[in-house]
Amino acid sequence: MINSIMDTRVRQEDGCYQINLKLPKDEYEMIYEDNYSNEIAADILKYYLEMRGDEGRPKNIVIKQSENPNMLEIQAVLEYVQNEHTDYNHQVNYF
Repeated sequence: MINSIMDTRVRQEDGCYQINLKLPKDEYEMIYEDNYSNEIAADILKYYLEMRGDEGRPKNIVIKQSENPNMLEIQAVLEYVQNEHTDYNHQVNYF
């Protein structure tokens, strides 16, 4: 699933970024079935950022149906604080 994710980012005036991940609904449902939650979305986003070596700290994470019925969206705000290293402590590999 991680290889199927597309992301877009928009820089906000406060220096944070709005990130939008789009992922195939069928791939998500193969792993999580019909369990849609912001907690799962947070796990996916954190794992995605970790795999990219991205130091952003996500907040306000939500999952929703995309305009395309075959896709889901995970939206969040990424903060970058004084270039401090983010320790994800990701222990479970969902992918």
